[in-house]
Amino acid sequence: MGRTKLAETKPDAPARMRRDALTPPVEFAGDAIVWAAWLYYEEGLTQEDISRTLGISRGSVVTMLQEARENGTVSIAVATEHLRSVTLARAIKARFGIRDCLVVPGDGGRSADHDRVGRAAAKLLSETLRPDDVLGVSWGRTVLALSQAMVPQVLPGVSVVQITGSAIGTYRFSAEACASNIANRIGGRCVYLHAPGIVSSAEMKRMLMNEPTLIEQFRIMSTCNKIIYGVGSVEASSTAFDTGFLSPEEGQPYRDRGAVAVLAGRFIDAEGRVVDGELDDRLIGMTIPDIALIPERICVAAGPDKAAPILALLAGGYVTVLVTDEATAQALLAMPEPPGG
Repeated sequence: MGRTKLAETKPDAPARMRRDALTPPVEFAGDAIVWAAWLYYEEGLTQEDISRTLGISRGSVVTMLQEARENGTVSIAVATEHLRSVTLARAIKARFGIRDCLVVPGDGGRSADHDRVGRAAAKLLSETLRPDDVLGVSWGRTVLALSQAMVPQVLPGVSVVQITGSAIGTYRFSAEACASNIANRIGGRCVYLHAPGIVSSAEMKRMLMNEPTLIEQFRIMSTCNKIIYGVGSVEASSTAFDTGFLSPEEGQPYRDRGAVAVLAGRFIDAEGRVVDGELDDRLIGMTIPDIALIPERICVAAGPDKAAPILALLAGGYVTVLVTDEATAQALLAMPEPPGG
């Protein structure tokens, strides 16, 4: 309405190469065309403004907007899906002050939320990993889906580190499987944590933590500059309890003290504070304060029971990048700020 009709010109090859080299904000899922369409149709920027913002020629902008119309990005059916997700992602970034957010559109129930979010997070991780990164990896349904969706690439300098100990009950989504899948797909080194996730006593933990092998593994763990993890609720149906990693009896004292989220086997309350208990003296793995020190903290979580746990992590400042589904994003934005938040 009132806009100049787009020219029918095509960019030359160097212009297309420059366009292909663009790195859109994460909420646009790596799609420069959606980015350009958003700036033009939603934010009202001129083609010249977009040219300066993206660092490409105006002719390339013209062609990108034309492609957006031709491929259905700008249409009643498809544009609504893309733009709604971008709107939610930007609202989450603004409200919680995180660096990036990617919201995966719903598909009418055709696939599981954790699979769709896992695939989107795999693409994001593939685009952000750099040679010599040390990536910490937890476990869970969504993290496993991510690990299985990683596109093979060659990043031999990357180390992928298991951040929680092992447990027989977690074999379906074990930390070992999640870490090894990612390492195998990028040609990186996998550093396993050779210890149980939960041991029988505090004394046993002290003994194991003095073993030279574990000392070295924790030293490597302390060098992580990126971490990717899921978060669980404290309900019996959540992965942490459903797999047998934690028993309902072990979790009850934490629930009684206000815990609403489980991260790497540790408990967090609604305000993002660590909830300590007897179990912590028997857990072997990265602690919440350890996680908070890692510069890039990518949380991948989806499903109707994840809004409150995600809100707790955001309140505690444990998230720099969030990847979630549309329904969870809507639920998260509808929730009130936690007490003291």
